Amino acid sequence: MENFILGFFDFVGNLNFDMLGTFLSFVLVIFWLVLIGWVWIDSGERTSKKSIRITYLLLVIILNIPGLIIYLIIRPSETIEEIYWADLERRYLKFETSELGDCPKCGSQLFPGFVFCTNCGFEIKKKCPSCGMLINKDHKHCEYCGTQVRERAVGEEQYPNAQVMEQQVLASKEHATQTVESKRTKYKTGSSFAVKLGSGILALLDTTKTKLNSKTKAVEIEQVIVNKDSEQTNKGKKKKKNKKKKRR
Repeated sequence: MENFILGFFDFVGNLNFDMLGTFLSFVLVIFWLVLIGWVWIDSGERTSKKSIRITYLLLVIILNIPGLIIYLIIRPSETIEEIYWADLERRYLKFETSELGDCPKCGSQLFPGFVFCTNCGFEIKKKCPSCGMLINKDHKHCEYCGTQVRERAVGEEQYPNAQVMEQQVLASKEHATQTVESKRTKYKTGSSFAVKLGSGILALLDTTKTKLNSKTKAVEIEQVIVNKDSEQTNKGKKKKKNKKKKRR
């Protein structure tokens, strides 16, 4: 053990610290240059403005590791490619669900390809007089050939107001409830035999609890009255004893 320790100290004493310092400084310079290059490439993937990229680069050049930490905090969270694909996905979903919606007249759900509402027969699409393609009834121009099909884009039909729509929604809810009740599905809200039996048992338990509570209250009241009577009798006995003592 002593030989190992002495050998270690001899090895440390024979080291050339100048060479070690130059080697470490060389490694740090290489790391610094790689870090600067990575920041330049990463900032280019997140922004297209060169002024902002140069600002990030100077931040890392001047502050080194603390500058890198600051850059990782303030840099944009998404790259340009990620933003592009997210926007493309949003546009695609918007295109796929463009024909999904509710009928503007009765509020029934519409599916892609519907030309008329299946509930009220409201016309949703019509043929373009120029190219014959089905287009939205409220569009001002045909999206296929550009022909003007109407003078204004807003529909001329008198749609129901908010009160009528609210009444229709309530009626549809009542209809759905009746349908569920009649088909005896698992979402049934009516009281079955088991529900009635359970409610009867709960009511019986409630009545027994109230009776027991009333009995316990009556017993407590009787005990209070008895205690008061006993206290009064004890007081009377004490008074009589005191009078007898005074006479003696």
